[in-house]
Formats: sequence, C-alpha cells, structure tokens
Amino acid sequence: MIEILHPTRDRNHIDALCTVMEYRLVDAWTTALPELTALAAFTGEPVPGNGDPDDGDLDEWSRYVVYPWRHTVVRTPIDPVFHRLRTARNRFLITDEEQNAWSAARLAVAGLSVGASVVGVAGLTGARRFHLADPDTLGPTNLNRLSGSVCDLGVEKTTLAARRLLEADPYSDVTTWTQGFGPAMATDFLRSPDGRPVDVVIEEMDDLAMKVALRVHTRRTGLPLIMVTDDGDNVILDVERYDLDPGYPLFHGSAGEITDLDTDTLRDPANRVRLAGAIVGHDVAPRLAKALTEVGRTIPSWPQLGTAASLAGVVGAFAARTIVCGGELPSGRYRFAVDSALAA
Repeated sequence: MIEILHPTRDRNHIDALCTVMEYRLVDAWTTALPELTALAAFTGEPVPGNGDPDDGDLDEWSRYVVYPWRHTVVRTPIDPVFHRLRTARNRFLITDEEQNAWSAARLAVAGLSVGASVVGVAGLTGARRFHLADPDTLGPTNLNRLSGSVCDLGVEKTTLAARRLLEADPYSDVTTWTQGFGPAMATDFLRSPDGRPVDVVIEEMDDLAMKVALRVHTRRTGLPLIMVTDDGDNVILDVERYDLDPGYPLFHGSAGEITDLDTDTLRDPANRVRLAGAIVGHDVAPRLAKALTEVGRTIPSWPQLGTAASLAGVVGAFAARTIVCGGELPSGRYRFAVDSALAA
C-alpha cells in the first residue's frame, strides 16, 4: 500500500517520483527536528545534524514514504525516532513499559463501523499492529459515524482504515481482509505472521453467524475478545476473557447454546432479531428501544450515531490497552451512559 524508501539506495526512484511523476514532497523534518531537539534537552539524546536541517547527516536518520493515493512523498524520521516523537506526549500518562507493550501488540478487528473508531483511537495512542477484516465499502449512510469523505465513497472500509493508520504512522504493520471475517481465514486472522496469537480480538460485525464463528475460534485459541455496541448516544462494552477462562460461555451465556445453531438458522431474520435482542438485552436507551422496533419497517438496519461510535472508539481502545498492559478487566458487561451522566 505504501513504499518506504532509503534516501541513498532508492535515490533514483525518489527523484523520479518527485520530478517525472510530479509527486508532492513533504519534509517532516521541518517540524520534527525542532521537536526532537526540545525532547533531547531533557534526555540528552543525540540530535541529527546537531539540529541543523541542512546538515547532510540528516539523511541517515530519514526514510521517504510514498503515499500513492495522495500522490505524495514524505521525508520522515526513521522508525525509532518517529515513534519516540509520536508518543512523546503519552509519557507518564502511559508508562514506558505499557507503551512498549501496546506498540508491540497485535489487534485483530472484525467489522469496521464501530471497529474503525476503535482502530483509530488505538492507533492514536500508539498501537501499531493490526489485522482488519470487513467486506463492505464506504456508503453515504456510513458518513454519520465513520471518519471519511465523499471522495472515498465506494472504497473498501479496510483500505480506508489502513490508510488512516499509515498516514499517522507509516511504520504501522497492517494486514487487511477485504472479504471480511470467515472461518476459512480464522487461523491467519488470529495469528501473527510469526505464528504467535494476536493479543486482543475486537468483534464489531453485523453478521450473527460470523459473530458466533469468531468467538468459537477465539475461545479455541484462548484469546481475549471485546465487543462495543452502540446504545443511542451511549455504548455497551462486552468483555469475554477466553484467555483466562477457556470455558467462558459465548456472549456471557445470554443467547443460550448458540453454538448448536447452524449458519442458516443464525442468519434467518426471525432468529437474528430474537438472538440479537437476547445478546444486547432489554436495558437499552429508550430512543434505541423505540428505533429498534422500526428495523425492517421504516429503516433497514440498526440505527447508529456518531456520538456513540466515537465513544465506542475510546472505550474499545482503552479496554484493549488495559488487557494488553496487564490491567484488571474481567469478563462481563460494562455500560457507559453519557445521557444519564449529563442529565440535569
């Protein structure tokens, strides 16, 4: 999706991009060098070129990142320097040990509506390794809750999420499945390229059969899973710690022996509504409860708001980081109600 070029070995290619192909060149050192110099005043770390942007030694600290969809080349600091700058204001709010664990963790995210918000916030706080799966493209009705543009309509949601991550951190490791999650790719989705399991599974799919299938594979692999559900302006967080309790029931047992049902049964509209109601429960925001009665009558699917999607990103990313960094977050359901917190 991007190219990361060496300033010396790839010089001819860089020059061709910026001249023949007329790519725009952005020099990140314009702002990065003063910021790195300011940090070094406290840490005593070396600064390239002694802080001189015209010093030739700066190239040894640089890479050129090619963004084809932006028709842009960015000269940026090498990975360790860039990451130090990008996470500099996290320090003490997130300890160095936690930051290292979070940046090394791999998150598997299935479903990129609410999931895209979780991915975005996770990336902002320094997560760098992602598996992303979603079969859909961006449509106009998504623009009430997804960060996107009319210029991106029709583009795969996985592509848009990956671009967002790579534009903020070109050294991120992002793998995408544009066909969405399915049992056939479960092993690859739940494991890193080196064969190690991912650290947290984040499930945000609409397909009930695939929600069940992912949990079956996640439980079998012994991984923690979280799900954040929109509830009007509020959100519900479900945590299923299959890493701590391999026998923990799917959906906390709220849907019964759901693994006994086949895919066709789970996708039957009547069963889907019944089971979804059992999973979400009846304790939802009044406006959502009313809106759900209109699904299939006056609206085609679950009503969602940008406020809830944004809050879900915060809650989901925080929950994932808590698990990765060894914090206490047991299996169960957690509610975050903005409307009642701000009620007069």
